[in-house]
Amino acid sequence: MMEKAHTKQLANDGFVLLKQYRDEVHLKMLQDEAEQLIERHYTPDNLAQHSVYPSDSTDTRISHALMIAQHASELPSVSHRGCTSIDQLLQDHNQMLAQITGQSVAAASRCMLNYQNYFAGSKPVGEHFDGEYIRTQRAADGIEFKLLEGILPRFVAVLVLANENQGKGTELVDSQSQQVHRPTMDPGDLLVFDNIRLRHRVPTMAKPRATLGLRNFDHMALHFAADPSGFLADDYTAIAEGWVSADVDCHQRFIDFMANDWPALKSNYAHYF
Repeated sequence: MMEKAHTKQLANDGFVLLKQYRDEVHLKMLQDEAEQLIERHYTPDNLAQHSVYPSDSTDTRISHALMIAQHASELPSVSHRGCTSIDQLLQDHNQMLAQITGQSVAAASRCMLNYQNYFAGSKPVGEHFDGEYIRTQRAADGIEFKLLEGILPRFVAVLVLANENQGKGTELVDSQSQQVHRPTMDPGDLLVFDNIRLRHRVPTMAKPRATLGLRNFDHMALHFAADPSGFLADDYTAIAEGWVSADVDCHQRFIDFMANDWPALKSNYAHYF
């Protein structure tokens, strides 16, 4: 659970760093279980069902993302049964999210579990919001991209499993002030940040780094549209690169996306597998 000082900092600055959130023993268990889940669930069928996401793999970085939930969900997800450390992390995350938002988190709500390994000399990850990218436009440099429509989790949590870069890692960009925050993130530290107020990026990593991220896609998610032509409700608020609405039924929008858009899109994902 967060202390009052932590929730106050999150509200004021848009992020908070919880030092030594997990010890070395638990970090090793989490890493082992994440790799077990990847081995178990990264299959063509799960990729086609959109319960796991394309593995972004290069010589210097590899990223995997799976949807998990405490209880069964009607939306795409995979089982993490038997992974006790990940299950506890998920429960703790959802309790923390309920504390932050003031609303209980449904046990069937899905979290994306994002396991990332950065190797020496990894290419930078461009500035972005985390979310379900319904429509995007990739920039010519292959790093940056423009989000046209998406479903954005309200908050993101990143746990550092390993880091040989003297704390260097995730950078946060305040969309209003353009201030860049570079928190020092050591193994065991948990970074929690506002995914609407702050965009984030990762610079080139000179040495190895590994992280495990969680973000709840079904609890108070916001609909993002890059311009008014994509509005699905009357109440949108301007943020970086577009607008967001809390009035859109994101659960139904995702169901519609899976029924109407995903069948054509999923064939384009085959080359990632």
